[in-house]
Amino acid sequence: MRSFSAMLALVLLSGCASQYVRADGAPIDPAQEKATLAQCKGEGAIAGDPGDLGHKEAAVVTACMARNGYILAR
Repeated sequence: MRSFSAMLALVLLSGCASQYVRADGAPIDPAQEKATLAQCKGEGAIAGDPGDLGHKEAAVVTACMARNGYILAR
C-alpha cells in the first residue's frame, strides 16, 4: 500500500486542470490536457516505487507533461 505522502502527491497531481499552462503560451484544450495528463499519470504509476513516497512518480508525470508542452503554473 502506498504511503500517505504518495497518495497526497497523486491527489495534488490530479487536481484541477489549471495547474498546468502551455509552455508556448497557446490556449489549453481541456480535453487534450486531460488525455495527456492521464497518459502521464500512467507513465508515473509504472515508474513509481512505493518506497520513494511518490517522488519519482510525481517527477515522471511532470517530465511527461513537459515533453508534451505543459508546464506547472506558478
